[in-house]
Amino acid sequence: MTAPKRMALAFGCMLLAIAIFGTVDIVHIAIFYGPRHALPNLQMLPVYLLFAFPGWVLALPFVLLFKDADGWRAWTILAIGTAIGPAFLLTWSLLASGGRTTWRSDGMAVMMSRWIGFLTIVFYVALLRRFRNRSLGQVAQV
Repeated sequence: MTAPKRMALAFGCMLLAIAIFGTVDIVHIAIFYGPRHALPNLQMLPVYLLFAFPGWVLALPFVLLFKDADGWRAWTILAIGTAIGPAFLLTWSLLASGGRTTWRSDGMAVMMSRWIGFLTIVFYVALLRRFRNRSLGQVAQV
């Protein structure tokens, strides 16, 4: 798969992970508290995208470096991709607060970035393996 296709695949997987994460959150809130209370969580989806986009940009060198996801590369991609989001948010939090972090406020954002990053990378590795030897045009014909 070419580099631009891998970049597009990584971006699409990020959007898919945000959509799934947001949908699970919205459905959970709607079931327990009613649909009226799910609206603020629906409005948070662009914020998730705003914070996930820098993670995608930080992951681009690794997307370009690893051309396939066979063997040890899959585990390396999974480890790096899952760690990028929390590391970015913790670094940003530490720089903004003068070296101190409060886990009560920052902990949930770090956990959400970990889950979104993990979902993104799982989809990316699975689809990269799937499209390894086939072009997207051949897959569309099947």
